[in-house]
Amino acid sequence: MRVGVFHPGTQHSWQTALAFQEAGNLSWYATSAFYDPSRWPYKVERFVPDKLSARLNREFRRRYHPSLNPDKVRQFGFWEWAEVATRRAGFQSLSNSCNEIGNRAFCRQMIRLIEREPVDVIVGYNTSSLEVFQWARKRGIRCVLDQTIGHPASQNQTMREEEQRHPEFFVKSYQPCDPVAIDRQNAEVAEADLVLAGSEFCANSMLENGCPKEKIRIVNYGYDETLFPQDQPQRPPLKNRPVQWLFVGEVGPRKGIAYLLQAFENIPANQAELTLVGRLAIPAATFEKHAGRVRHIPQVPRTEIARYFAEADCFVFPSLFEGSALVLNEACGAGLGIIQTDRAGNGARPGQNGLILGDISVDVLTQAIQQVVADPGLCERWQAASWAMRPERTWAKYRKNVAELVASF
Repeated sequence: MRVGVFHPGTQHSWQTALAFQEAGNLSWYATSAFYDPSRWPYKVERFVPDKLSARLNREFRRRYHPSLNPDKVRQFGFWEWAEVATRRAGFQSLSNSCNEIGNRAFCRQMIRLIEREPVDVIVGYNTSSLEVFQWARKRGIRCVLDQTIGHPASQNQTMREEEQRHPEFFVKSYQPCDPVAIDRQNAEVAEADLVLAGSEFCANSMLENGCPKEKIRIVNYGYDETLFPQDQPQRPPLKNRPVQWLFVGEVGPRKGIAYLLQAFENIPANQAELTLVGRLAIPAATFEKHAGRVRHIPQVPRTEIARYFAEADCFVFPSLFEGSALVLNEACGAGLGIIQTDRAGNGARPGQNGLILGDISVDVLTQAIQQVVADPGLCERWQAASWAMRPERTWAKYRKNVAELVASF
């Protein structure tokens, strides 16, 4: 079985490609950017001053996995670079346009790649697979869609309701998924032989919007065991100090940030402190009202994220809509207790390592956080339980599961 994996960005596509490389089935992994110091534009780091070279290297290594065989990697990169550059410059609408144009261009490049290097199975990702699947199905190539988030029609409904509740947390450039994107999603599902979802919530969202039940399978994601500690972090006793809370992800409405910031306004600073790690995606004026109560760390490379987990006591993730957030597995990988919503993905196990909130409100989240503050022993028990769950949460486990599933389908 010859397998090709393609994604114009990253998400967890490196791990999917590595799964088939380890199984001996990977023909190629195609993406827009993957660090290779022997190629342009990455070679530029050799010709600039040391300080700038170090900054560039840190940035380039965001798109790199040391275990992937570089001989298997195919790169087609312009539009992804444009999307990232415009997003970081604050031009979200332009970034969205680059993403849409780039995904279609990437599909055309994938078809030419398959013509040159034929495969039996292709694994693509939602929003960037339609034209490839349409072409491949006619030629008897099996198509696997990795659905990294719930259905966009359901996401629109969730976000419309949230915008009515908390309009001050939405930037002016916010746009719901348009009808064209929703039609494209539905067409990708129709063309796919197999649809992979990272959680029950994600799978149910797809089923509610017409995905045939026989197509969909749940494969839990993981954390990178090469980046997280092998020995349980030794955290200082919680007695007589604030509980250190961590949130990792885009600091925006979909992640439930309105509830999180307001909840911490209800809790004294000497009882709980919150660190946010991720790109700010709410109006600066709104964030400024809460900035004195939190510590904000801008987006950092995945290779540097483990230190923030190690410094925390408990992870909080009140997301409104996900596929399955990778950070929940990383919280387990660091031995943290978890408070999350029921739509965030595979993280807490009620009664073991955390709480799952069915209804999200400022009061509900405040009460959940105060429960941990009032009982330090509860947090410590959650930490121990998360640490014990680590073997089932690794990317190695995911790779084994996904390779076996695709081979048997």
